Amino acid sequence: MYKLLALDLDGTMLNPDKVITPMTRSSIQQLMSANVNVTIASGRFPASVWLHAREVSMNFPLVALNGAVTVDPVTGQMLEGVALKTEDMLFMLDVIEQEGAYIHFYGYNVLYVQEINDINRNWALNNRVNRPELDSPEELDEHVAEQADFIRFVEVGQDFRTFVSQMPEMLFKAAVICSDHDSREKLFHILEESALFQCTRTGSLRFDVNSVGVSKRGALERLCLEHHIERSQVAVAGDYDNDLDMLQWAGLGIAMGNAEPHVQEIANVVTGSNTEDGVAQAIHTFLL
Repeated sequence: MYKLLALDLDGTMLNPDKVITPMTRSSIQQLMSANVNVTIASGRFPASVWLHAREVSMNFPLVALNGAVTVDPVTGQMLEGVALKTEDMLFMLDVIEQEGAYIHFYGYNVLYVQEINDINRNWALNNRVNRPELDSPEELDEHVAEQADFIRFVEVGQDFRTFVSQMPEMLFKAAVICSDHDSREKLFHILEESALFQCTRTGSLRFDVNSVGVSKRGALERLCLEHHIERSQVAVAGDYDNDLDMLQWAGLGIAMGNAEPHVQEIANVVTGSNTEDGVAQAIHTFLL
């Protein structure tokens, strides 16, 4: 019945330690052996999505940066991208600066920050594939070093407005972080109501900003059209606000047991949490 399963990464395919568990890995591979395509649809960097897909030998195009780019599962190269417009980003910076919030930008596997600080210092490192089975320090160092070059971390060191003006069609997402709830909500609504951006909450302190119309759902729709897959033949699993649109659109929307209540409410079914191999449970219950 189903021809495609699309999985969010954090809080879904990955457990709280950011690991693909053996049961989840085995279930995904069983599903692919049954001729069901499996892909990842995440807000993460393209390289992070590609590296995790490579861990389970996925061969269907991947979705990264909340749908702003689609990624070749073999090479990790961009298939299609929707960048933020320069004039829109300049407006965004004006709004952000008024509230004194933090912001950084995502290129294709490049994180651009104004200066290195405690917020961003380990951001790119947190996108790597974790393998707890690597016992020795030597194996772990080799594993980390292998992935180090896939995502670059660049300190702009100048006014962000000047930097943004020099990067046409090369920035795909922004992350805004603000510890003050009222200021954060004010920023979210100003940017969303401008009709220039797609804003999605991705954590208690942060939200992501993409170009208007960009979403995981939109990217999956285009991929399904190219691969002759009907909406009714698509299952998706997710846990947070940037998964809402694809959960509502798919033939089968699967909310994780650790998902927010409003996410569970709009899904067709709820599976176990990501501490309970909820993705594996869903595959065996609904798809195999």
